[in-house]
Amino acid sequence: MKLHKHLFKLLAALLLAGCCWHPAQAQQDPIYSQYMMNGMVINPAYMSMDDAVNLTVVGRNQWVGVDGAPKTASLSFYTPFKTTNTSLGFSAMNEKITVQSRTGFNFHVSQKINLNENLRLALGIKLGMSQFKENNSQLTTTDPIFAENASYMKSEVGFGMMFYSDKFFVGLSSPTFQSFDMGNKINKIVYKSHYYLQAGYLMDAGDNVKIKPNILVRKVSGSGLGIDFNTSLLIKELVWLGISYRSEKTITGMVQVRITPNFSFGYSYDTPMSSNLKGAQSVSHEIMLNYRFNWSKEQELSTRYF
Repeated sequence: MKLHKHLFKLLAALLLAGCCWHPAQAQQDPIYSQYMMNGMVINPAYMSMDDAVNLTVVGRNQWVGVDGAPKTASLSFYTPFKTTNTSLGFSAMNEKITVQSRTGFNFHVSQKINLNENLRLALGIKLGMSQFKENNSQLTTTDPIFAENASYMKSEVGFGMMFYSDKFFVGLSSPTFQSFDMGNKINKIVYKSHYYLQAGYLMDAGDNVKIKPNILVRKVSGSGLGIDFNTSLLIKELVWLGISYRSEKTITGMVQVRITPNFSFGYSYDTPMSSNLKGAQSVSHEIMLNYRFNWSKEQELSTRYF
C-alpha cells in the first residue's frame, strides 16, 4: 500500500512537471451524477424553475480506493422573489485532487419571463471567485520546481437560459464562460470554458408513476463532446429511481427519497462498464441532501419534478 501511494505521488509530480513545460495547466469543473435535481451547479437559470426556497448539499467521492482521487463537496442555496419573478442564489464548493485543491464561492441571479400561460423563459448569470492551491510539500520529490506550495486566485463569470413548462425543459449554459486572474503572481491555472445543453420531459405512466428522460451534452474547450442519458421513475410522488449512461462508458444508478414534504435524500453509484476498469478502486459514490423551505403554512409545497 505504501508503494502504491509513492507511485501515485510520483505520477502526480511527473504530470505537474509536464504542465510546467507549457504556459499553464487546464482546470475543469467537477462532474456530478445527480445534476438533474441540483441543476444550479451547471445552469444559473435553473433557480427560476423552483418556486420554493432551496438548500442542497452534495458530497462526491470519486474512484474509491485510489490515493489522491477527486473528492468534492458543494452547497447551493436559492430563494425566489415571486413579486418580481427574480431568484437569487449562492453556491460554494471544495474539490481536492492529489496535492491540488480548489475552493469556490459564487453568486447567482435568475430572471423568469412568462411567455404565455404554460411556457416560461429564464435567464441567469453567475459571478464567482475561486482559490487554487498546490500543496507540493506532500510530494516525495527533490525537484526544486515543487519545493514550495503555491496559491492562485481567479474570478469567473457564467450564464444560462432555461425554456420550460410543467412537462419539459431545454437549457443552454456556460457556468464557467470566462475567468480572470487576480493578483500579480504568475497564475499557472487556465480555466477551460464549459458548455452544457440539456433537455428533459415528464410523462405519466399510470396513476402513481411518472417517467422523466433526460439528456445532457457537455463540451469543454479543447476536449470532445460528453453525453449523459438518464431515465428516472417517480413512484407515488415519494421515490425517484434512475439510471444513467455516460459517454465515457460509465453507468450510474440513483435513488432519491422524499422523507418528509421538505427533506429529500439522494444517493448515486457510478461504475465503469469496461471490464478492464471495474473494481473497488474505480467506483464513485455521491450523496445529496435537499431541504425545501415552506414559509407559508397555508400553502403546501409543490412536488419538484425538474
